[in-house]
Amino acid sequence: MKSTHPQRAADLRRRVAAAFGITVVAATTVTALASPAAADPAPASPPSFKDGRYIVQFADEPVAVYDGGASGFKGTSPDEGETIDFSSTEVRAYRDHLAEVRDDVLDEVAGVEAAAEYDTVFNGVAAELTGEQAARLARDEHVAAIVPDKRLEPQLDTSSEFLGLSGSDGSWQTEFGGGEHAGEGVVIGVIDGGFTPENPMFAPLPEPRPDQDVIDAKWKGECEEGEDVRENSVVCNNKVIGARWFDSNGHSDVAGFKSPREEYNHGTHVATTAAGNLDTEAVIDGTSLGPVSGMAPAARLAVYKVCWIAIDGWCETSDILAAIDAAVNDGVDVINMSLGGSADTITDPVSMAYFGAAEAGVFVANAAGNAGLNGASTVEHNSPWVTTVAASTHPRTFKSEFTLGDGQTFAFGANTPRFTDTEAGLALAGEVARDEADPAEARLCAPGTLDAAKVAGRAVACARGAHGFDVNAREVADAGGAFAIVYNVDPASPDELKNGWGGPFWTIHTARAAGRAIEAYAAGNDAATVTMRAAAAAEQTAPASTGWSSQGPAVAGGGDLLKPDITAPGSEILAGYMPSETSDGGHFGLFGGTSMASPHIAGLGALLKSANPDWSPMAVKSAIMTTAYQTNTEGDPIGRVPEDEAATPFHIGAGHVDGRAMFDPGLVYDSGATDWTLYGCAIGQFQELEPADTCETVEAEHGAVDPSDLNYPSVAIGDLAGVQTVTRTVTNVDDTIGMYRPHLEAPPGFEVKVDQELLIVRPGETATYSLTVTRTDATAGEWSFGSLTWCDWNGHEVRSPITVRALDIAAPSEITGEGTDDSAEFDVTSGFDGGLELAVSGLAASESRELSLSNPDESNFPIDDPIERDQTEAFELAVPADAVMGRVAIFDDDHAAGTDLDLVVYERRDDGSLALVDAPFLEGSQEDIDLEAGATYVIYVDLWTAETDTVEALVHTWVVTGDAQGNLTVDPESMETSTGSVHTVTAAWSSLDPDRRYLGTVDYIRDGATIGRTIVAVNH
Repeated sequence: MKSTHPQRAADLRRRVAAAFGITVVAATTVTALASPAAADPAPASPPSFKDGRYIVQFADEPVAVYDGGASGFKGTSPDEGETIDFSSTEVRAYRDHLAEVRDDVLDEVAGVEAAAEYDTVFNGVAAELTGEQAARLARDEHVAAIVPDKRLEPQLDTSSEFLGLSGSDGSWQTEFGGGEHAGEGVVIGVIDGGFTPENPMFAPLPEPRPDQDVIDAKWKGECEEGEDVRENSVVCNNKVIGARWFDSNGHSDVAGFKSPREEYNHGTHVATTAAGNLDTEAVIDGTSLGPVSGMAPAARLAVYKVCWIAIDGWCETSDILAAIDAAVNDGVDVINMSLGGSADTITDPVSMAYFGAAEAGVFVANAAGNAGLNGASTVEHNSPWVTTVAASTHPRTFKSEFTLGDGQTFAFGANTPRFTDTEAGLALAGEVARDEADPAEARLCAPGTLDAAKVAGRAVACARGAHGFDVNAREVADAGGAFAIVYNVDPASPDELKNGWGGPFWTIHTARAAGRAIEAYAAGNDAATVTMRAAAAAEQTAPASTGWSSQGPAVAGGGDLLKPDITAPGSEILAGYMPSETSDGGHFGLFGGTSMASPHIAGLGALLKSANPDWSPMAVKSAIMTTAYQTNTEGDPIGRVPEDEAATPFHIGAGHVDGRAMFDPGLVYDSGATDWTLYGCAIGQFQELEPADTCETVEAEHGAVDPSDLNYPSVAIGDLAGVQTVTRTVTNVDDTIGMYRPHLEAPPGFEVKVDQELLIVRPGETATYSLTVTRTDATAGEWSFGSLTWCDWNGHEVRSPITVRALDIAAPSEITGEGTDDSAEFDVTSGFDGGLELAVSGLAASESRELSLSNPDESNFPIDDPIERDQTEAFELAVPADAVMGRVAIFDDDHAAGTDLDLVVYERRDDGSLALVDAPFLEGSQEDIDLEAGATYVIYVDLWTAETDTVEALVHTWVVTGDAQGNLTVDPESMETSTGSVHTVTAAWSSLDPDRRYLGTVDYIRDGATIGRTIVAVNH
């Protein structure tokens, strides 16, 4: 019998592969809920690979996390509170060992050369591989995983006063004796698009530096001036003490500088926000906006360029890994990465490299992402060892207006303010298009659609659509326009005004009403004009969570870890620019995005490290989170813009960072590599890592944990069926005895109790408490929010947000089995008092069909405009409204090795149009997609690649009706439950055809209503 498992683990593995194309070489470990007689799972089919660029991860642990065990090599990971001594005999010997193993393995695969090598925080290489070479490497016992190289996207006046840093009572003065000393002794590594060395915020610091001995003792990095001509190289000084560039893919051969010099206008802004020099005068459009400063103005900077204009500023994973490895080797204390990442895995290479960095004592800040307008569960960078930062507003904004030639005036947002009136002729994009251009695309200012002769120096109005502001701007600029006006058109989208994004050409953004007025006025009017009025600084209520900032609950972890962690200013942030048309040739400008929020936290983290050199990265994170606040400048709860609704922890995490209170947190929640590993095992993701028995080993030594028990500054329970108790341990970082009493704000619908009425904690010591959460009348499936705050007599308030989602029933989403007659046991937890009935549907045997597909010359399925062709066939499947569910699936073991088939499923709407349901695009031919009842689906089967000219693709479909077929039973069929009670259920199947695949369900019914379901898949 095949082991059954909770579907959460399977879903997470599926999402990992879908998002990153990860092929895990070792056999997958499945969480077993089967009876003791269960046999080992059947071995996985060998993976197939395409030609391409890969990250090859080796099984040995990297230097930062290796704690011994390999024959003849002592541990190299640092003790708690220490850093790695890279010059030690142990580190050198272990590094030589890692290199020898990598070289030996690569030598066995003829022609493989590493484009980049990593060993500090990640053990592996980047290399161009043929499919055959990748497959051969995958079979080697020393290789843990083969991962396609991926590109990550940048997440596009100072905030110092708002954050409580500047001024006589600000933390620069009270903690450091002035901003000129704030951040001394700390190095911040910025992994981004490089920097502009001429920017005044990077000017040399005054000499002599009081922290120079500290910097000299830790800093091992270098300044790579670059290979370009002199004007494109860089110089370092005692502010930017290190600069390196990483381009193992050769993007600089196409476009960009072969040096750490920036060409994308992102890294300079990020670096100066984190640690730009104190009180640097900012001038835009000839107007002085006053002095600006970075968060840690006395900290040193090390710049690591990984983003390239040749790929529109995107950044390759292979280069990011090299940069993280280098930064830790060089001796940085803090890393900021304002780039995209995974939303559904914590085991991708970048996340695991940051695991090593954090274990080495480096505090890491990451941008949460800018996909908030797409809804919930869009937050990225969900590993507990990084600090994930959301974006919010601050009290200073810029108000701008434009006036049409007929006198109508409207507000707009812009990529940077202008402080002089600007007048130009006005044309609609569709009326100045090339004759051969698609009118719909021309209206959007799509690339190649505008006619320069018709534009002739006029402002061009572009409808907002599928293209980014930078695309609109570039097209208008290339056509010789004065500036671009982008106006909203979609009534389903928020009608917000975007301010402060990047771009080389001045571009403004306005709302739907203004867009309608522009169209009505300018249509057919060759004499139309527009005047942009000078921007004016204005105050606003702040902070407010920005609608575009990515939201929780995190997909990775199933809601058992709150992300984002914190919010910080990220809208209209004034900082350093590279000179461009946008900034009128100056060195300052506005950007908006979580990219801008993240360096605020990196800089604040640097201040905490400067004041507390012995604090761990998690202690720094905890101090930032537990001292955060949740109200705006009017004393009201933080809201969201433009939604005009209350923000929740899924928008702002623990709240808005407080740059004063964070220096005196009282208590901190600390954790380390063992805790993070136990968490990764608890959510079913670290089972995918090498060595394959990682979870078995760590859980045998420390005991398995619930993911909600990670010692984190927030509490999150994503699947509460009745009652759950979580534990936390706090450390007193104050110099006096702490006597703390709890203050609880229970999430509505729940009762919360703490087992300690008084925590007494001596300096440097710890105390543990338990928090028991019980569902009372919470609505199933809805999230509820509260908090626990520990208060002492010295004014400390150590606050942890609580997020909980109640379930009526907690059961595996899916169990799998094999054979003609067998059974599986699994546990069901009740979230209510009363009777529960269990009803089976199925098992239904699949209907299968063969599709004859040709091996393509080029693999590229047009997901936005699906078509049938030699490599692609489609068919329809109706799932009636009275059915339970449907499914379509393909299986590796139905096809020859090297065959990669993909499923793309659309729902056919009433008007005949197609709405995408899912497109996993996994490696190999192992995919399935569940289908809801009451719809007709169009299923495309696409051949990505194969080792033969044609493939007979075997596709399975199921429609599970609500009837029991007599081949599936469940015991018991009913039970009396109480809140939190756990019941063992046995599902048994019989008389199945061994050559067929089956699908059915077990439904959980309360008072006649279905409150949950477990899918039963046999012979899958």
